[in-house]
Amino acid sequence: MTAQRVLVTGAGSGIGRATAECFARDGASVVVCDVRGDAAAEVADALGDACVAVQCDVSDEDSVAHAMMVGGQRFGGLDSVVGAAGIVMGGPAHEMSSEEWHDLVRVNLTGMFFTVKHALRHLLAAGGGSLVTVGSVGSLVAAGRSAAYDATKGGVVQLTRGIAAEYAEHGIRANCVCPGHVSTNLAANSEGVYGASVTPAGPQRRTIPPVPRAGSPEEIAKVIAFLCSPSASFMTGTAVPVDGGYTAV
Repeated sequence: MTAQRVLVTGAGSGIGRATAECFARDGASVVVCDVRGDAAAEVADALGDACVAVQCDVSDEDSVAHAMMVGGQRFGGLDSVVGAAGIVMGGPAHEMSSEEWHDLVRVNLTGMFFTVKHALRHLLAAGGGSLVTVGSVGSLVAAGRSAAYDATKGGVVQLTRGIAAEYAEHGIRANCVCPGHVSTNLAANSEGVYGASVTPAGPQRRTIPPVPRAGSPEEIAKVIAFLCSPSASFMTGTAVPVDGGYTAV
């Protein structure tokens, strides 16, 4: 099988980094994108010459278009694009500021749209390919103390489904991975980049998941890599929970 050419946003840490590492281990060429350029460079350097780092703010359309262009020019095209960039802000809805709401929408939903929009141009030129977006269990159920975050992640699922339906005839598949509680530094990164006071959001322990532990970024990355592979050729428009069973009980 020909090695993939993959672009991953939010690849400076967490699920995005684990995804870039997973693809690189399988021999893929990877465009490592992150709003923190130093973090992207660190990951790309560790992964070797087949990877390139690009500072990319997904909420800035020009920045996204530039990252896609770099990947397309460096590797002669793109076969898969993974939208893993996102931020988290939680807390009671009546206490959330309009600035926090707009930041969440701008990064999690508008940023995902920009990622998908510019990815499609490259995948169309390649004659097809795979898009994987990263949602949340909050895309599927109300996670608790995070209504605004859940709203943006619910939008990611619907965006993904719409793209799947619209572009299937062009050989493009689009799927959304919906992680449960995963051990990452997302909350700290969100606070560091956006300066907001972040109350951790995500699945609240109203129920005990059948697998009573946090997931690892690597466990999510393996599902993403599968969805980008020929083994998932009949999967599109799906929202795949990877949550230890949280949404099943």
